[in-house]
Amino acid sequence: MNSGPGALARLFGASHNDRFANLLSQLADIGVACAAHFRTTNGQDVPGIVAYERQADKIVDEIHELLDNSFIMRFDIPDAMKLTDEVDDVIDGMRQAASHIDIYKPFLTTLRPEAMELIVAGERAIMALRDLVRMLGEPRLSLQRVRDLARAINDAESDADKIMSRAERGLVQEFSASNANRLEFIALDKLYQMLEEMTDDAKRCGKLVVSLARKEA
Repeated sequence: MNSGPGALARLFGASHNDRFANLLSQLADIGVACAAHFRTTNGQDVPGIVAYERQADKIVDEIHELLDNSFIMRFDIPDAMKLTDEVDDVIDGMRQAASHIDIYKPFLTTLRPEAMELIVAGERAIMALRDLVRMLGEPRLSLQRVRDLARAINDAESDADKIMSRAERGLVQEFSASNANRLEFIALDKLYQMLEEMTDDAKRCGKLVVSLARKEA
């Protein structure tokens, strides 16, 4: 016989659980839409990215309020809170990258191929994360399916690491001369780091969902 918080939550009703899963899915959907907008605008539309971030912040606040007023949940409340904040971090990362592009606009008006490759890898990771988050609304998490989707995120993160390594080697070669433009180097190097961090954030989210699935197994 199943016992523990999950069983008690099912006994007392699933309204809070369903609401949490639905809100988190909405948050992940915003992440996917934001990533697509970031890619199609080459990260140049700061107001548009900020608008997505503000939508996300409203949902995060609603989730926090829900969890603060919940006694028993299917998932441990600290785990649910951490996952929410980690998904939000993915969206915050896109806003930070867009702000960076705007600040260094003289050097980043046209993004280099490596930056675009990192953006595409980040979007892949966020789309897999969205699919993973949607599973939280199912009656029971399938550990194997969760692992498969988490692996897709990990693959995108691994690709981003390779792109990042190649990009940094190229920067070292290009800007090693004494008369090289240091500001341009900073603009590019920091941008690559911020774009790669998006896949790291998604990977952390994937690990959290895998942990939730293990607890239910």
